Amino acid sequence: MDVQAEILDLKLRVDGLEMSGRPDGPASAAGGEHHLLHEINDRTKRLAAELAVLKAELAAARIETNEQFGAVDVEIAAIRREVHARLAAEDAVPTQVADEFATVRSDIAQEFTSVQSELRDLSIKIDRLLKQDYL
Repeated sequence: MDVQAEILDLKLRVDGLEMSGRPDGPASAAGGEHHLLHEINDRTKRLAAELAVLKAELAAARIETNEQFGAVDVEIAAIRREVHARLAAEDAVPTQVADEFATVRSDIAQEFTSVQSELRDLSIKIDRLLKQDYL
């Protein structure tokens, strides 16, 4: 159940308690209010726990993504060494291949930078949303 549905459910229950007009007096109404507050606290704690789990999953995904980008960097370095070794061994390789390689390498670097930037932006947005939920 999402947060808005839970809030709506609680509002409806509060309205129901207010409309019931119990004849057995204010002590019974106070008990109902206490129960309702206890339920609100329980739901708030559960939602906070779910947010903590989501935050942990996000941190794990961020770590995994950084590790994958690190692996991509290693692969690019290996490809670069291999290409340079072949270029050094073969003087007859056209410069067009080297230019295409430089272009591809530049494109990959731009994509990598773009993804890192988007991850940082997403992290900032999630942190802001989590702060709003706690306020």
